[in-house]
Amino acid sequence: MFKIFKQNEKCSVEKIYLLFVSLSTLLPGFGAIDNNPVRWMSLGFIAILYILYNNFITKDKLKINFEKSVIVILSSIYLVFSSLISDNSSESIISIYKLIIIISVFYTCYIAVKKIDNVFIFICQIFTISIFIESAYTLLDFISINESFTGISQNRNISSSSLVFKLVFLIYLIDNSKLFSTKLVLKILEVVVLFSIILLQSRLGLISVLTIYLLYFILMKPLRKNIYISLLISSLFFLYFSSNDFQNKIEKTYSFQNLGDDDSTIQRLSFYQKSISLFNENPLYGHGLGSWKYKSLQNDNTENKKILVPYYAHNDFLQTLMEMGIIGLLIYLIFFLLLIRNILSFRNHTAFTPMIIVLVLVVYNSLINFPIHRTQEYIPFIMCCSFIFSKRVFTEKDKKSNLLTIMLMLLIPSIIIAKNEYSALKVQGILMNDYTNNKFSLDLKQIEKIGYKLPNLASNAVPISTYLSRYYFNEKKIYESIKLLNYSLSINKYDLMTKELQLKNYIFTNQNNKAYELVKDLLSEYPNNKNYSQIFQVISRDLEIKD
Repeated sequence: MFKIFKQNEKCSVEKIYLLFVSLSTLLPGFGAIDNNPVRWMSLGFIAILYILYNNFITKDKLKINFEKSVIVILSSIYLVFSSLISDNSSESIISIYKLIIIISVFYTCYIAVKKIDNVFIFICQIFTISIFIESAYTLLDFISINESFTGISQNRNISSSSLVFKLVFLIYLIDNSKLFSTKLVLKILEVVVLFSIILLQSRLGLISVLTIYLLYFILMKPLRKNIYISLLISSLFFLYFSSNDFQNKIEKTYSFQNLGDDDSTIQRLSFYQKSISLFNENPLYGHGLGSWKYKSLQNDNTENKKILVPYYAHNDFLQTLMEMGIIGLLIYLIFFLLLIRNILSFRNHTAFTPMIIVLVLVVYNSLINFPIHRTQEYIPFIMCCSFIFSKRVFTEKDKKSNLLTIMLMLLIPSIIIAKNEYSALKVQGILMNDYTNNKFSLDLKQIEKIGYKLPNLASNAVPISTYLSRYYFNEKKIYESIKLLNYSLSINKYDLMTKELQLKNYIFTNQNNKAYELVKDLLSEYPNNKNYSQIFQVISRDLEIKD
């Protein structure tokens, strides 16, 4: 599509590295129920390769300027503290390894962009390559026979946000292309991208598209003549999207997002209220890194057994506040303030308007979604941050390099943890399917090989050890089953599935006193549950206990 790697051009390795970083965020799950561990793992691996190249091949060794990086150092110390106070250290480690990779990608991209001439145009080019792949995948995914439709991510909101983010750079590239043929091809791609965003039916995506064009129209006068048609097309798409006629034509066997779905406004508000309530319990330093996933189930009293597991708070700022308190949120906000200051410092640069728009999109997305936890959304933003901060000095040339040692010491275990998470997510699909259909498709030898401590929670916040306990119970190995369930409650004491399986074990082994206490607690949480009520009455009768 672009002649971005010209012959005999210097810094081609840096360009290849940035391209690989961008494309790594689009990798599939390779059998896992979530594609993110594969993406985190690949990002960490190519970062290691680039560090090795930079230190041993080019001999251009770099030393971190700690005076300029004091915020990163203090933040790292606080992250360690936050992980230590968490009730579930495994979830803290999972969160930390992702942050390590984010910081490593920032520093390595920062080094790369400083070596590339006209680097902003190059960034626009690689994002345009990415948006071509994503939009093509979206169209193919939509016309396929599959019942589900999510785009290149396994979440329609994430796929849409990724397209929207990179649309900013496509528009800029169209305006800066000199050849008419190139402009025409890119303009066609722009329409395809808009159509893909429409198909994904994300309300935020549509609003963000209009925001992009309006901001370009207001802030970049030379671009206005090219914006009219795009603004008209996006407005028509928006109006058509809002009509029931469109939704009826496009609907397959799945239902689209509405106010009753998981990503709805009502449930987001519920998550926000819960995060604020949890924050009030420990306002200064929060509940610990990675604690939202299980703490959010605390005191979740409902009229039935159906529980919505809010894996993320759908607001990165509120989740940071709940997990790491005022101190953690302040650290995160300082990063954005520094980002704004650096954007304003090159006000006369042609990249000023695109970077302003990017910042608006990321902040808006962070207020109602969870981009920091998804490589496809956050890593492109980090690449932009490396460009924005490239005017400042964070590194200095030195004969002795500490950059290699520090980053390798952190990245290598991060990749190992990402591999563990990937392996866990591969087997979770089987475990969840077996539980749903009351099957036992794995034998005990296979079960014994499954690691359940890092990570220790499945993607639905149920402890992995809880799923494994079913197989031991089925084989009449009750002691092993109860041992796993006890571990499950130690890492997530709010999980209903664990409690129900433990109750089943107690009843089967005639441990009526323990069964009585447990079913009494369950009945107090779910007073209208008929099954709990019947079990309580039977056990009470056996123990000759009157209500």
